[in-house]
Amino acid sequence: MSSSPLQDVLVLDEADRMLEEAFRDQMNELIRLCAENRQTLLFSATMTEEIDELASMSLKKPVKIFINENTDTALKLRQEFIRIRAGRESDRESIVAALVTRTFQTNTIVFVRTKKDCQRMQILLGLLGIKVGQMQSSLTQGQRIESLSKFKKGEIDVLVSTDLASRGLDIEGVQTVINMNMPKSIKQYIHRVGRTARAGKAGRSISLVGEEERKLLKEIVNSNADRTLKQRLVAPEVVEAYRRRIDELEETIQQIDEEDRAEKELRIAEASMAKTQHALETGEAGNERRVWMMKESQIEKQRKRDEIRQKRAEEKKRVQASKTPEEVAAEHEAAFHVRAAKRARHTKNRRIRAVVESTGTKGGRPQQNQKKSTAKSSLRDIPLVNAGSRGVQKPSGFKKGGKSSGGGGKGFTSALASVSRKSVKAARHGPEDSKFQKARVAHRLKTKKR
Repeated sequence: MSSSPLQDVLVLDEADRMLEEAFRDQMNELIRLCAENRQTLLFSATMTEEIDELASMSLKKPVKIFINENTDTALKLRQEFIRIRAGRESDRESIVAALVTRTFQTNTIVFVRTKKDCQRMQILLGLLGIKVGQMQSSLTQGQRIESLSKFKKGEIDVLVSTDLASRGLDIEGVQTVINMNMPKSIKQYIHRVGRTARAGKAGRSISLVGEEERKLLKEIVNSNADRTLKQRLVAPEVVEAYRRRIDELEETIQQIDEEDRAEKELRIAEASMAKTQHALETGEAGNERRVWMMKESQIEKQRKRDEIRQKRAEEKKRVQASKTPEEVAAEHEAAFHVRAAKRARHTKNRRIRAVVESTGTKGGRPQQNQKKSTAKSSLRDIPLVNAGSRGVQKPSGFKKGGKSSGGGGKGFTSALASVSRKSVKAARHGPEDSKFQKARVAHRLKTKKR
């Protein structure tokens, strides 16, 4: 970003990435530091809908300049594809090793899917005699810069990388890009193969395509209708020879990987110890805060809020300490009554719901896929217990006038809750019992006659 007395110029490379959620705070801070009459330049290999919307809303008279279509690759890029058939996914390492050691030994970038694959391929190619480096997020910034610098100077011939190196790198002289695994989208594919065939120079990309990646291949073919795409074949005997060689090196690969992991853990521990020691010596321990993205007014407001919160906490402690044990006990008792009243309000108007248990079971449990019955049909299917003269449930000991002689309740609710021997026995039969069906039909006929 450059500035002048009259106007600022804001330049964002890889604009589609810079405007994502992860960089929002940094971008807001940069925009705040620029003048309102600034000139804004956005650069990206793929322009997304979000960038178009941002340009139309926030820029004045924006101008779009396209060197080629949004999904076009470089004109002098030769795109080749190697098919990985179903059940042969393990051939990827062998094919990449054969390509690098036999044909593309210099100025080559190999893109892999994960950090683990990146570490493994670096070790494997190194054991096969290739001068190789790696680029992935587990490395420190210094290690990444060192690998990139060596690759630019020609001290290493092959760079194995995750998508970390697919953007923002202008490495002169990259001749070949190998995709050991296809990326997730055509946009990422364009960024990867864009590392070669830059500034009018020729380049080559070789991508290994499995059965699950054929949809992406179809999109690439459709977006390059005017280009010639090639299929590269690797002889099966060559793949088999490299597979045997990798199997022989497997134990060595694992040993080197474990040593690198131990070295990394030791390096992290040493860095943490040095940081702690520095903090103890300078007296900055526990006082580190990232405040560079906050305005002075925001810092002052946050400080005032912290002071008010601390004063309230101290006042609450002081008031609590000044209370007598009797006052504390009274407060606890009042709080208990409040909770009890709240529970009573919630349970006061609850209704008793009658449902029919599922008769079909599977594995000792009711089947879950049966439809729920409505309240009306459920009540109709409830077994009648101690039916009275008008079809109302009457438990044992029921007398006219609503009084009972045996301590039982009254009405339908009490019948549902009855636990007498006769009631339990009648309820166990269920709606499918023949005696119950006959009794229910007889009861309904009797009720209709009345």
